[in-house]
This record gives sequence, C-alpha cells and structure tokens, in this order.
Amino acid sequence: MRHYIKMLLWVGGLIGCILTMGCEVSPNELPATPLPTQKSTMKTLSIYTIDSDTMTLVPVTVKKNTKKLTPEYITSLVEDSLDDETVRVYSVEQEQDRLILSFYRDGKPMINCSKKMENLILDCFANSLLDNIKSCKKIIFRCEDEPYKSEHYSFKINEVYASE
Repeated sequence: MRHYIKMLLWVGGLIGCILTMGCEVSPNELPATPLPTQKSTMKTLSIYTIDSDTMTLVPVTVKKNTKKLTPEYITSLVEDSLDDETVRVYSVEQEQDRLILSFYRDGKPMINCSKKMENLILDCFANSLLDNIKSCKKIIFRCEDEPYKSEHYSFKINEVYASE
C-alpha cells in the first residue's frame, strides 16, 4: 500500500509538472491587447514644399488654423513652409476660376534663383492652391501685378501656368 501511495504521489507530481509546463506562456506569446487611442480632433491639410536635400517637390501635412480655406491663407502656408525669406508674395487674388499670384520683383523666384529652384517654387504654389481651393481651376503668375519675367521664364499677363 505504501508503494502504491508513493507511486500515486509520484504520478500526481509528474502530471502536475506536465500541466504546469504546458501552461507556461512566454512573453512573446502573450495575446496583444489593443491600447485605447484617442482620435485626433486636429484638422490638417496638405500643401507642397521643397526638399532641399533632393531638390524635389514634397507634400507636407500642416495644421489647419482656420475654418475657411482662402487663397491668401494657402499662400502664406506655402511661403512659411519654404523657409526662405527671399520668397515673397506681392499679392494674390481670385478672378472667377483663375487665381493670380504675384511675386515681388527683388526676391525669389524672380531673381537669384536657378531654373530648377524657380520651377519648384512655382509648382509649390500652383499645386497647393489647385489642391486646396475648390473654386480655383487655373494659376497665373505675375511680378508685382505685371507680366511675369524672370531670369528663366517670361509669361504673358494672363498666361496660365497650371490648371486643373
């Protein structure tokens, strides 16, 4: 009988060990529990800027600080994103579906600007405005409200640079 009890205890211990080992869970096997996340209420919009390392046009997401998107607001966001105080907009106005953006004569892209950089600057403004201003279908560039004439390009007073 003693032998039977020892055998029973030994088998019980063995079964306990087996069950305990089978229940072990490694940290890598723990079930993933999703963390609660709060949905952001911050409104954003996309504009274009220049990646100076690759000299390419890149979209960026910026915080939207106003309820109504105006050509002036989008233009100011693009100016800020370029981070170049020599890129200055003289005026921006909308006439029906055309948006007319005029640059100062003494800054980029009018002077001291390579052809590639000039293209990138113009494309930043044109693409950002076309993407964000629903009523805008055409972009016209000027220099201080006169025809656009830089070191590389010359556009007539109402020549369309880009359109939807």
